[in-house]
Amino acid sequence: MVDSKIDWFDDFLGLGYHMYDVRPTVFLIFNGRKKIGTAWNKIIKYFPDDEIKIRFIEKESNYEFVLYCQSRILSTIWVFLKSLKVSEHYKQFKEDYEGAANLKLALYIPKKDTYELEIFKYVKRITDLKFLTESEVEQDFILARSVENLHRPKNIDDTDLK
Repeated sequence: MVDSKIDWFDDFLGLGYHMYDVRPTVFLIFNGRKKIGTAWNKIIKYFPDDEIKIRFIEKESNYEFVLYCQSRILSTIWVFLKSLKVSEHYKQFKEDYEGAANLKLALYIPKKDTYELEIFKYVKRITDLKFLTESEVEQDFILARSVENLHRPKNIDDTDLK
């Protein structure tokens, strides 16, 4: 996997969690329909479900989300990454997770004093999902590079993250 090209994707707002279905769901939340179309139609739909990896790298009050998969069709490893604050929803997801989850996409729609989420029908089944500590990251090249990218200051002309 290390010999493949790596493409980075951090152009999403964050994550949402839903625990009250047969299988818990992790939502990638976007702020634009075009971004959802790009993420699904050009990247995620080409991921084999059984090869998608989600890692939650835990720290004190935040965690780093890393979703990655090597697509033979795309000839690259796509990595979705975001640093997020630990929430009650995240804690509940971690507690209720039992070996498989669904990955879905959602559109954030701000309203006056609230918001709505438009949930898309796209779905992938994730069976390789782990909660890790920082010390476990170095054992995986992709995770180590992801954490490095998340902690690197962003420049206006930074083209490494897409």
